[in-house]
Amino acid sequence: MACVQARKILSLWLRLTLVPIFVFANPQLDLPPLPQVSSTQRNPYGFGISSTQSNLPSNFDANRNFQYSTARPQAVSSGYPSTTISGITPVISNNGYPINFGSGPSSTLRPFDDRNRDDRIDINSDPNFRRNDPNFARNDPNFVGASPFDINRDFNTNSIDNRVNQVSLNQIRDFLKQADEQASKECTNNVAAQWNFETDVNDATQHAALDAQQRYTLFQRGLWEVAQQLPRGGIRDFPTFRQLRLLSIIGPAALPPDQLDRYNRIINDMLAVYNTAEICAYNEPFKCGLHLQPDLQHIMSHSRDWDELQHAWTEWRRNTGRRIRDLYEQLVDLTNQAARLNNFTDASAYWMFPYDTFNLREEVDQVWEQVKPLYDLLHAYVRRRLREAYGPERISRSAPIPAHVLGDMWGQSWSGIVPFTLPYPGKKLVDVTPEMIRQGFTPLTIFQLAEEFFVSMNMSAMPPDFWALSVLEQPADRQIHCQPSAWDFCNRHDYRIKMCTHPDMKDLVTAHHEMAHIEYFLAYRNLPKVFRDGANPGFHEAVGETIALSVSSPRHLQTLGLIQRSIDDTAHDINYLFTQAMDKLAFLPFALVMDRWRWDVFTGDIRKEQYNCHWWRLREQYQGVKPPVLRSELDFDPGSKYHIPANIPYIR
Repeated sequence: MACVQARKILSLWLRLTLVPIFVFANPQLDLPPLPQVSSTQRNPYGFGISSTQSNLPSNFDANRNFQYSTARPQAVSSGYPSTTISGITPVISNNGYPINFGSGPSSTLRPFDDRNRDDRIDINSDPNFRRNDPNFARNDPNFVGASPFDINRDFNTNSIDNRVNQVSLNQIRDFLKQADEQASKECTNNVAAQWNFETDVNDATQHAALDAQQRYTLFQRGLWEVAQQLPRGGIRDFPTFRQLRLLSIIGPAALPPDQLDRYNRIINDMLAVYNTAEICAYNEPFKCGLHLQPDLQHIMSHSRDWDELQHAWTEWRRNTGRRIRDLYEQLVDLTNQAARLNNFTDASAYWMFPYDTFNLREEVDQVWEQVKPLYDLLHAYVRRRLREAYGPERISRSAPIPAHVLGDMWGQSWSGIVPFTLPYPGKKLVDVTPEMIRQGFTPLTIFQLAEEFFVSMNMSAMPPDFWALSVLEQPADRQIHCQPSAWDFCNRHDYRIKMCTHPDMKDLVTAHHEMAHIEYFLAYRNLPKVFRDGANPGFHEAVGETIALSVSSPRHLQTLGLIQRSIDDTAHDINYLFTQAMDKLAFLPFALVMDRWRWDVFTGDIRKEQYNCHWWRLREQYQGVKPPVLRSELDFDPGSKYHIPANIPYIR
């Protein structure tokens, strides 16, 4: 019976994993947003796809404008400082390429396929690359008073309607080709600046990264202004039509300058509240300064004291969500205004656009109805075990589960309570870390093993740039952002991973996840820049997570020689599937609620007087959880989760 149940769990879980329209952010993720002057619908920079989210860095200064907003004094440096990375200097004037570039080690003799590879860009001799003029799209000296991308500039009329009618399909394609070449160069320059900052965190590289982001945003705005004038209705070539359509969507950057600045400042202010929030310890009123990471998260996942958990849960929301409610109400109006400027009815339609469907709500609910029976079984089992732990007076056999006892600040992942809810507690979970250490694994050998995994499936080996330029372990001489991430430098041959790798099982899986992003980059590298992205916002993470599930399976670990004897028995299988469900399956309804709530807010179906009530209505409907204490509209519990103040979609 247990074996049949295991097969059913695995079968349903695989069905869920492979449904492309219903893929959500990794439950561990709280990734800081890209600067809000750019579109939140796409990743215009082509870099930093990450497998794990984190909050703002610990050295975040709430009193100054940090990297997450461009609203700051305009101090533009004339150049970018270079950074030494393992003996390599990625110089910004050479698009992040090292002067002493050379191939690094690889675990395979299979050569990287570099057909259709672009030459490196020399921005000092390229007349089309205007490095020091962020406003070139409006005041290019070669085109008096015109945009360099204005394909109508040769017509002797000032009537937009007359000019648009004379635009031929070939002219539009010429425009798109020119825009694509320039966008790739501008993107490369910008990504190199971001890389320099994240691999050498200091004020100089931070300011250079901010300046590069601002210039790239102005470049995108210039393209957008031209694309808005071009006729799309008569174009019968779908790729051309879609390129124009995507260039016509730039998100909040479409706001007027004063409103864009207000939008950025509101998000920056909310994130400052979120990232500086702290509480005092339970029963120790003079022990204060407890932050979300690592203090509160450790309490929520390890404490079994009902009152301590309730104290941490309540105080975190009092010091975050409640303090930003007024700001969030203003943000909703601005987000909707930006959506309308991008020709959407409201921000919910703008967020749903990348999925290319007219009924995303209905499709998501249909998929959820297929998953719900399995979730209901998991929910009932966990509620019974919690009832045994905390008593029937606190956990009812039929009521929703109080949200503070699920091992996580938000109840989004239940992994924290796995140790005392395992179906077979006497069977240890698989952990190959000791064996990896015994066999002498290093960060380099971990990534070589990952490369062999993909090559064995006839996928590409990593290009030479990857081994020469990636940062795969913590440097000893400088501070870096250790958030694992995969980077596309927009030039079709430079792809890197930034990760502070340790020889343990967690990082072994993460390395495969991150390299899956690189494989995806390589697969679409020869498409136009505007198409070099995931099929929808969830596809990159879906690919990475699918690979991670394969790599972390006991059978594969045994194939790698990291498990010395077979553990292929029912008890181990059930425990393994249970731990996966407590992390992945439990997360799905939470992610659905996150965006379902915001869709209702953006469309106006829920007024601001109902924000918190509607949040808990959805939490109970989809997750079967309830607040541990009474809540009111003075509270703003959605704001206790990073992605709400950061205004980042969650179904992705």
